[in-house]
Amino acid sequence: MNNLKIIQKGDENGNGMVVKFRLPSGLEIISLPTKNFYGGHWDLGPTWNYAVMGDRPFLVDSGRFGQGSHLVDMLESAGIQPDALEFVLISHSHEDHDGGLAELIALTDIKIKAHTVYDLLIRQYPTLAPQGYKQHFPAKCWHCIMPESFFKENCLGYHRVLQNLEVERIGDEVTVIGSGISTLHLPGHSPDSLAVMLNEEALIVGDVVLPDITPWPTRLEQYEEAAGILAPLYPEAGSIFGLKRYLDSLNELLQIAEQYPDILVFPAHRLYYRNQWNTIRLRERLHQLVEHHIQRFASILDILATEEKEVDEIVRLHFRESLLKGPGKLMAANEIISHAEVLVACGDLVEVKKHRYAVTGSKNFEEFIRS
Repeated sequence: MNNLKIIQKGDENGNGMVVKFRLPSGLEIISLPTKNFYGGHWDLGPTWNYAVMGDRPFLVDSGRFGQGSHLVDMLESAGIQPDALEFVLISHSHEDHDGGLAELIALTDIKIKAHTVYDLLIRQYPTLAPQGYKQHFPAKCWHCIMPESFFKENCLGYHRVLQNLEVERIGDEVTVIGSGISTLHLPGHSPDSLAVMLNEEALIVGDVVLPDITPWPTRLEQYEEAAGILAPLYPEAGSIFGLKRYLDSLNELLQIAEQYPDILVFPAHRLYYRNQWNTIRLRERLHQLVEHHIQRFASILDILATEEKEVDEIVRLHFRESLLKGPGKLMAANEIISHAEVLVACGDLVEVKKHRYAVTGSKNFEEFIRS
């Protein structure tokens, strides 16, 4: 990584680092990684939040719940008074990106910008929510695959603060938020995912593209739980959910990579990890991600070649045992279901009953995806 200055050193995975990047245009980006508490084989490293010091200085993301004050401390260590930031832009609605909002607002009175879907899904809708312990959770958490024990330990305080946030909505179209700075709506990993284009020199991509690890896609079936909220604006699930929509977002980024082959990419995880910088060459990384999914499609068809199977059986045969500990099994099931949905759409699988699949004998997926 060129044109960077380490303001504050961190650990081997980037925790505690404060780094200033200077683009050729002179625009400065301050990177502020906050602790992320997932561990084991699903470790993502810290969440990298970014202060963009343009004509309208702003912050991208706020870290996990409880990290707001640490983010403020890091800003001050970089010589930035938090009140100088006009707003915080939320890249998407996962808790490791917006969890620090309430604390950040309490300390700075900063404004919030996010995609329209984010504003819809952070609210509570008790009459539409699943019955049971999720009834008073915000809609964005209805589909969460984590067990109730995880919610109780990590999420209750976070849920309580979301419903009262005031959000300035950003729509699906490219939206200018500063001189030479605009947002792109790139759903698939999350229905509200936003990336930020900076002077055609750099992209802040959230979790849409990551080095070293593959972002997990949403499932089409997640739309069903929130359809009563989303359908007036998004009547088709595939417009904001599912692996195909994620691949479409990658294709949108590929067009940018073709036009700006040297563009810098700032991801939300593993920018620095295991004592090294992970530079993303956007075009190359996008092709790697697509190839990863093609190989997973092929593997699922091979596993089902002799007989139909439930998702849990496919998970055990496809993933290493070490990845299936704790919530890892649920995360792996999400991966298989999202891929199976595309294979069903291609005609390569049939869903015999919910989450039980059989092959049809065709292998249309590769042509479908590459096209």
